Amino acid sequence: MNTIEDLRAALDYAAAPARPDTAAIIARGRRRRFRRRAAVGGGIVAVVTAVVAVNPWTVDTADVPPLHGSAPTGVLVAALTAQPYEAPERFDPLTRTLHIGWVPDGLTDEQAVIEPTAQTFGGFDEEWEDGGKDFGLVVKVLAKGQPVSALAGGALGMPTDPVERPTDAVNGRPAVCLSDPAVSGSCGALRWEYAPEAWARVSYAGSRGHTPAAAAAVVRRVAESVRLTAAEPVRLPFTLTGPTADLHAASTLVRITKPGRPGRDGERWSAQIILVDDPAEADGSYGEARQLVIGVRRTTDPSGRTSRDAAPNTMVDDHEARHSGAALVVWNVSGTRVFTEYQNWNADPTSAYADLRVLADPADPAGWRTVR
Repeated sequence: MNTIEDLRAALDYAAAPARPDTAAIIARGRRRRFRRRAAVGGGIVAVVTAVVAVNPWTVDTADVPPLHGSAPTGVLVAALTAQPYEAPERFDPLTRTLHIGWVPDGLTDEQAVIEPTAQTFGGFDEEWEDGGKDFGLVVKVLAKGQPVSALAGGALGMPTDPVERPTDAVNGRPAVCLSDPAVSGSCGALRWEYAPEAWARVSYAGSRGHTPAAAAAVVRRVAESVRLTAAEPVRLPFTLTGPTADLHAASTLVRITKPGRPGRDGERWSAQIILVDDPAEADGSYGEARQLVIGVRRTTDPSGRTSRDAAPNTMVDDHEARHSGAALVVWNVSGTRVFTEYQNWNADPTSAYADLRVLADPADPAGWRTVR
């Protein structure tokens, strides 16, 4: 399992970029079992006792305070159309079809990853701590025919060694709670068959879920807002030309931080695409394939620098840069940091950079374009 550090460093020179299967929103492998505590000591015991007395398999959310939230950042999810779309056997990494109508307040960033086998949305909660609380939200939707085991493993809000318990259907489809065996009545994650042979999961822990009932209410409301809808193109802060434009997309990732809350190293947003030369490898199992990773990041630094960047050792198109083997970082390209690296491929990353066109003014993600 990738750690948060691995995934957050996916665009950083010079470590090898991690495959963004959940891309910066998978909690670290050493996750401790998260035990939710009531805001007032002893409150959790009273709530859980009452819940179990009514129904040992369903969390009663009737007494949960009103939930506050909104739709996610528009460039990360697809708009809802009147006609629902069936689950495909493959997602196109260059189009988004996942619609989420509501997410809780308190997320400091939001991001979307699209691969042929899954679409993932999520973000860290304001109470997340590096090395401490792994708080946040993860929504993962599998393509049709993918085994439910593809949803195994850790994610923000997921309990360690979860216990499956029947629960009310989600949008009329069968569902189970993934409960923490150490917290009676908990339902910090929901898994359901959103379409025949197609599975989805929502998990959450954070500032809007300090009790089991509150966390369960957040998870259910998010899950009930999930749909597949008409395809919309993924928009990125760059376009591709030349031979690079002929490569095949294996995944895309876009992360946007909340205004006034820049992420690690002052990140405001970042975008990444992984390309492969063989279309047969663009199916989600491209780990050993010849691949090209391109990432563009905007930070609070006008040049896009981060605190972990090594010193430049060359110039590329009059920009300070660092070239080492198959990896290249170029700073201050339209106020961004550009990263290109070939994986399992003996090629010069400057050739990929030459085919890259960063938008002249990429500051606002609403103005981004399709990559080709």
